[in-house]
Amino acid sequence: MMAAAQRSQAPLDFCHDAHSTALLQGLQELRSESLLVDVILCVSGKEIPCHRNVLSACSGYFRAMFCNGHRESKEHKVTIHEASASALQLLVDYAYTSKVTITEDNAVELMEGASFFQVPPVRDACTKFLTDSLCDNNCMKMVNLGGMLNPHLEAEALSYAMKEFAVACKTPEFLRLTKGQLIKLISSDDLNAPEETVYTAVLKWINHDTRKRKKEMRELMELVRFPYMDRMYFMENVESDKVMRKCCPDVVTETLRNYAFPGEVQSPRTRPRHASGLREAVVIIGGNDKVVHTNPFDLVYNNAITMTYSSTPSSESWISMTTMRNNDDDHGYAVAVLGTSDIIVSGGIECPDVWLYQTRLDSWSKLPPMHTVRPYCKLAVVRGKVYAIGGRINHSPRCVTADVEVYDQSLNKWTEGVPLPQPRYLHAVAVLDGGIYVMGGYDAEGYTTSTVYRFTPGDSQWYSVSNMPEAASFITASVLNGSIYVAGLHSNVLCYRPQDDLWTVVAHHDTGWRCGMTVFGGKIYFYGGRDTNNKGTTKIFQLNQEDKSLKQVGTMPKRLFDHVCVTILKG
Repeated sequence: MMAAAQRSQAPLDFCHDAHSTALLQGLQELRSESLLVDVILCVSGKEIPCHRNVLSACSGYFRAMFCNGHRESKEHKVTIHEASASALQLLVDYAYTSKVTITEDNAVELMEGASFFQVPPVRDACTKFLTDSLCDNNCMKMVNLGGMLNPHLEAEALSYAMKEFAVACKTPEFLRLTKGQLIKLISSDDLNAPEETVYTAVLKWINHDTRKRKKEMRELMELVRFPYMDRMYFMENVESDKVMRKCCPDVVTETLRNYAFPGEVQSPRTRPRHASGLREAVVIIGGNDKVVHTNPFDLVYNNAITMTYSSTPSSESWISMTTMRNNDDDHGYAVAVLGTSDIIVSGGIECPDVWLYQTRLDSWSKLPPMHTVRPYCKLAVVRGKVYAIGGRINHSPRCVTADVEVYDQSLNKWTEGVPLPQPRYLHAVAVLDGGIYVMGGYDAEGYTTSTVYRFTPGDSQWYSVSNMPEAASFITASVLNGSIYVAGLHSNVLCYRPQDDLWTVVAHHDTGWRCGMTVFGGKIYFYGGRDTNNKGTTKIFQLNQEDKSLKQVGTMPKRLFDHVCVTILKG
């Protein structure tokens, strides 16, 4: 008896799963019988009886209207001007039933209403319905609608319009795109259309409202990738157009230069869209793995040539292309890209030969030798000719040259060029606007320099410009958006703007000494470099030009420093 009296019943947590459904059903019955109704929504001559608490629980708009002491919280009839009667009726029905039927006829109107009255589930359901219904004829309309009401719909419609641009740009809704929406389309690498189509579409958009839009012409035309346009079409329709020549003379000139010397012009317009069938690829050539500790001058060499299409590669993302045609332990070679995809390699200490690697054919060709063997020189390509600049002729005793040799592929021979003002080796070179810049390097006495020289074919001499902020050797240079970037220093990345004759430090970092650098996808990337333990690194960094930071974005397949990085186009 005592045991039975002391026994207690465990608590029971009861949940009636059907309660929410039954509650909604009860509220719907109250509404249909006009019981406890406390507000009537009046819209376009139609009256919709409701309960304030139901509307407030379902809609952010009505919660704000009825729960903050507004006049409507006390009125029996509330007039609604911002929606159609049919859309509001559907939303009220949804509040009481959790159900709504979305059709092609009501989807847009219903999404507008759900967006305004802040009913997210209906808005999202309408968005999905509309994105699933995208087609050539309505995608531009959905871009416009999404831009006003729904960023997700706008993004999905823009993505669809990029794929079907050739057809979609002919619809009337294309002409009603905002400038920002048009820029998102024509600036994308994913735009699937010939550049001739892009150009005519931009003209059509401008001419639809010339008075307001003609001032946007230059900014928009800078996004058309004219170098990938048919040459005859460009000459007949673009170069001959007076308005284009007046508005964008530099773009016209740039395109003609690219036709004459493919691969030498670097601008956002020379980056291929995916529709062109070409892709940018980063190629890494040679380099050193590490310094052998028993002998600081004894290096572990690498003669592999590898490639990746990725801006964020893992070690598995790299493709083996070939090996250099030199001894396995060679170093001091120089590399440049001839055209858009051929790679020229001048020999180093052990192998003085000059080779041309045609990536499309996966084929090596031996070129005529230079008149003077010059390891640690640098190569630059201007107007289709290869310039071999400076170099070290002899190690002991040290003999450094200022001479320049020029290779003409059409004649298949090297000739003497205009020499540098001073001998240099292990310097950096860059080509910008048809001019060659030589930066830093060692002089004849073995001192590191900060001097910068500029030469344009046709000049009788090299000209000095502003020195780098610090002396440096074992450096590399790349060009992006009219500026020259120099890397491979111990702690800084430098930038030179020729129009201002000004050097600035654009990033501070403590890795990447003797690294490789190239421009890929319109951004600067740094590959590998020598660490404090005299070993190469596998790290890949991307430069953020806005905040001057470096972010690691990938890895190389092996540790490297003193390698060369170039960007080519592959079909």
